Amino acid sequence: MNKKNVKIAVVTGPTGGHFFPGLALAEELRDKENSEISFFVPGRSYIIKWLEQKGFYYKVIPEVKIAIKKPLSFFKLIYLVFRSCITLLSGQFDIVVITGSYTTLPFLLASFFCNKKSFVHEQNFIPGKITRLSCFIADRIGLSFPSNSIFRKKKSVITGFPVPVDFKKRYEKKEILSQFNFSEENKTVLVLGGSQGAAFLNHLIIENMGYLSKKNLQFIHLAGKEKERLVGEYKRYGIKAQVFDFYFDMAKIYSITDIVVCRAGAGTLAEICEWKVPAIVIPYPYAGGHQRYNALYLARQGGCNMLDQNTNCIKLFPVIFEKTLKESDMIKKRLEKISIVDKEGNNIRVIMELLKNGRQYT
Repeated sequence: MNKKNVKIAVVTGPTGGHFFPGLALAEELRDKENSEISFFVPGRSYIIKWLEQKGFYYKVIPEVKIAIKKPLSFFKLIYLVFRSCITLLSGQFDIVVITGSYTTLPFLLASFFCNKKSFVHEQNFIPGKITRLSCFIADRIGLSFPSNSIFRKKKSVITGFPVPVDFKKRYEKKEILSQFNFSEENKTVLVLGGSQGAAFLNHLIIENMGYLSKKNLQFIHLAGKEKERLVGEYKRYGIKAQVFDFYFDMAKIYSITDIVVCRAGAGTLAEICEWKVPAIVIPYPYAGGHQRYNALYLARQGGCNMLDQNTNCIKLFPVIFEKTLKESDMIKKRLEKISIVDKEGNNIRVIMELLKNGRQYT
């Protein structure tokens, strides 16, 4: 008799910080025998492209953000919870894997009402609202950072951040430098702003191009919507650069990167740890300010240099850049010992234990 297939629902939020951990977990789970993976995601073009490229079944889910000023949002939430319950029951899912964000709330609640096993992964040092709520609902919670901010500690376990396979590929450095028309003698700087924080980092680099043009540097810059402006500025200062709005093959970029200037999303910090690249980390100061705590965790252990986004940031940047150049080798050595990456398959182990043994904590 054939063994029954295990059906797993993976529910993610709209940002890369929420989606890519879900993708990484799904890739590992798909390698397990008799596993069927279904994604339930917000309608974002980059998410759909990734899922289609990877061959995962997916369904776009409606979004609702609860707000006191929008009383109808509560009724929409109730409706979406009802729909999520129908989805989980009709699909006969064995477990729901959730990676945070308000968009996953209906499925989190539905997993409780439908008595389905659930695993929630928290990416950031300070847990988000969904993770805090999941302390009362989910069976287990996986943490990327060793944070003490979770109630009901019996439910939580430090698992690390799951990095997708594509982000861990290794390329021949000389070959990729040639593809980008870069020199082996110059250091390569990656500027990575993310979906929300690109504008300030673009401005920071533009304001410091006079200083940067005097160094032996070449840039890969993910500039978001300001791509054309950055192309013009690099040309004006005579700095060799490849500018993109977005780039899919991040492993290719990291394989030639010597220094990163970036935000402090947990996914970005996990990539820094994975590739052991010295970084100047400038936390995005909005969206709850959770990036600051992510950055502080790494900076306090010497794994990066941190710069706050404030009125002095642009003036201080050359000082921090010189410091990072000088400490580059030391930072790499520290990153050998510091990591928030799940290298041991801890998240998958917890999920498989749940599937095998059922609910262990109440």
